[in-house]
Amino acid sequence: MKLVVDTNIVFSLFKKESFTRELIKKHSFELFAPDCLDKELDKYAEEICSKGKVSIESYREVKKLVLDIISIEHLSKEDLSKAEPLISHKSDTPFLALALKLKMPLWTNDKHFKEQSLVRLYDTHKLSKLFDK
Repeated sequence: MKLVVDTNIVFSLFKKESFTRELIKKHSFELFAPDCLDKELDKYAEEICSKGKVSIESYREVKKLVLDIISIEHLSKEDLSKAEPLISHKSDTPFLALALKLKMPLWTNDKHFKEQSLVRLYDTHKLSKLFDK
C-alpha cells in the first residue's frame, strides 16, 4: 500500500515498542514524505528521545533507517499553494500537498486533516483493522 506519512506517524517509529513500528514491519507499505521531514525530525529530536525513551545515538540510528524506508519527495511552491487553503495547521501543509501531488492517501493521527475532503485519510487504528481482515 502506498501512503504519504505524516510526522506524527514517523515520530512513533522511534519508540521501540511502537505499534506503528510493528505494523510497518508486518505489512508491505511504500511510504512517502515531503523533504521537510528531515528538518522536522531534527527540530524535535530531544522530544522524540524523551518520549520514545531512546538515546541520541539510538535516535540517529533509527532516523537513518526511517529515511531509508521513506521516499523523500520535493514540493514546488505551486504544490504547497494548492494545499495551504485546505488546512488550518500550516505546518502540515507539505504533507497534504504531497498527498495531493502523488494522488495518495495520507497516514496521520492528526484530526485537523479532516478539515479537507480531497485526500483520503488513514489513522493507525484504521490501517490496523484493514490489514487484520
